[in-house]
This record gives sequence, C-alpha cells and structure tokens, in this order.
Amino acid sequence: MRRRLFILIAPLVVLLLILGPLRDPILRIPFVQRTIFRYGFQAGVAAARVRRDMVAASELRVVLCGTASPMPSPTRAGPCALVIAANHMWLIDTGGGSIRNLMLWRLPLDRLAGVLLTHFHSDHIEDLGEANMQSWVAGRPAPLAVYGGPGVARVVQGFDDAYAQDSDYRVAHHGKALLPPDAGVMVSHEVGSAPGVPLREGETTPVLAQDGLKITAIGVNHFPVVPAYGYRFDYGGRSVVISGDTRKSPPLAIAARGADVLVHEAQQSELLQQAHTLAAADGLPRLAKIFNDVQSYHTTPDQAGEIANAAGARLLILTHLTPPLPDFFAGPAFLGMAARTRAGGTLLGYDGLMVSLPTGSTAINVTRLN
Repeated sequence: MRRRLFILIAPLVVLLLILGPLRDPILRIPFVQRTIFRYGFQAGVAAARVRRDMVAASELRVVLCGTASPMPSPTRAGPCALVIAANHMWLIDTGGGSIRNLMLWRLPLDRLAGVLLTHFHSDHIEDLGEANMQSWVAGRPAPLAVYGGPGVARVVQGFDDAYAQDSDYRVAHHGKALLPPDAGVMVSHEVGSAPGVPLREGETTPVLAQDGLKITAIGVNHFPVVPAYGYRFDYGGRSVVISGDTRKSPPLAIAARGADVLVHEAQQSELLQQAHTLAAADGLPRLAKIFNDVQSYHTTPDQAGEIANAAGARLLILTHLTPPLPDFFAGPAFLGMAARTRAGGTLLGYDGLMVSLPTGSTAINVTRLN
C-alpha cells in the first residue's frame, strides 16, 4: 500500500519541487487541486482496505492494542489485547486509544465477537463505547457481547446510555439498512461462580466454547478491586493467557499451565519507589501517595517471570507497563531482574505486537502491525 501511494504521489511532489517559485500559483489552480486530491484519495482508499486475512481460521493470534498503564504515554494506548481465532476477534479490555489503533491497523472490526473485561478500573473500560460504535459502523451484524464479573451489567448499561443519542443521530443520518439499531447495542454476560458471586483467586469457569475456541475466566488477586479476572484462550491445540491486573498470583500459573504465550501485566516497583521519593521531596504529597499505593496490587517483571516459569509458558510478554518509559530506555531499566528469572522467552510489549500461533504446529511467530 505504501509503495502504491509513493508511485501515485511522488511524480507530483517532484514536479512541484522543480517548479520552485511557480509552485504556489500552480497549486491555486482548481484543476491542479482536484488532480492532487483525486490521486491522494485513491491512494488513501487503497491503504484503508480492511485486512481480512487477519482472521485466518488456521491460527490463534494475539495483538497488543494497548500496553500503557493509567500514566500517560505518547506511544502506548490504554490496556487492551485482541485475540483472533475461528474467523472472529475478541477484545480483552478497551483502554483509551486502543480502538483507534485497531482502526489504523485496518483490522476487520465487523468480526468483533465480544469484549472480555478483566475488571472495571477506568483505564480498562474507557474505549468500550468506541468498541461498540466502531464495530457496528463497520458492519457488525448483532449486539456486542460484553463479558465480565458481577457489575458488568452496570458498566454496559452506562455506556449504552451515554452513546444512545449518538446512535440515534447515526441511524437518522445513514438509515436503518446500513445501521440496524438492534445491532448497535451491547449485551452483558456476567461471569462468576454463581449469580452475583465473583470468582475467587485461582478459581476458573468456562466463558464460552464455539467453533473450536474455548475461553476460560480465571480469578486473580487485584484486591481491593473485586472482581478481577484473567482469561485463557485455547484453539487448535494452541493457547494464550491474559493475566489482567493482579498481584503475583501462584494460582494463575496453575490455570496457565502449558500455555504457549502468557501476556502478563508488569510494574517496575523499584522505579515507582524512586518516583514516590522524588514526588514527596518536590512537595507533591498526593502524587507521592499514589506512587506508593499502586505498588501493592501489581506484579513486578521478575515475579511475572516466575509465574511464566511455573506455568511452563514458552513466551512471556509484559504489558500494562508501569511506569511508562521512553522506548529506547525501557528494556534494561524496566526488565530488571526478569532477565535472570527467565533465561529466554520474554518480550517487553508494545502497541502493535502480534503473536501468531499456527494450528498443528509449535511455531511462535512475532511480528509488528503498522
């Protein structure tokens, strides 16, 4: 696509550079403006075509659509992972900016089958309304299923209410044939050990099984946040586990046993402690307290490595990175002791990282979406 865009635009750019002082008057000619727009629009349409090959039935894939923490990062969207299997896509959390990433990567949002929320912290749910609206506009044919622990119905209803007027505007503008109103809403599905009862740490329960894909919810420890879940995906003999936000949770290793890939949250507590000390010294007591408090319910990179080792996971990917660091500095500063905990098979996550697990194979293929 980029090559096609270059071929279309490059001759015009070269011509304008050659013309020098005559460039501005020529650009004011309507015919020239229309010609430039036409070539640019054609290239843009070609580049915007949806990548339907991304939902190949022969692979289990996971894409990191957001790897940040609540602390803002210019290069990372809020927490989000996308699992692709059986010709459909499943979102795990919808952090701010994550849906825009999926749109920029031209993923087929009409194939979004559901959203699985790990918990209800704002940074994990803030794009839920966009996930619903954008996949509906893309052609999703049915209401969007949203899974989560007790309380998920309240979250879903809140977003449906907030977007109700927007939906009405779009239907009135584009028509019911293009945007069926009944398909533009979300439907909540509570996951727990009993109605209104969240999973305990280490407790598991099936979420669904369809077209060869099995999804299992796993209770984790993010206290005082309850419910808090991770999710396991099994398809074609391959498996991916997403930890959600959690302290180091040995029962998670049991639930993740034998997984090809473990995507685990990671917080570099040593760096956060330094941030706490600096904020306190600079007279920022509120910020200092937050930096101190958040250390109590997350997992350090080396602890995540220990969980991956105990699970026998072949590849560990760290995400939900706290604190955010410039990418060129992130590796050694963030990983710390994790490199010793796991001799190999560890990646620092970034937005656009994709792992493909072909069925009937043991291959783990890592690429970058752009």
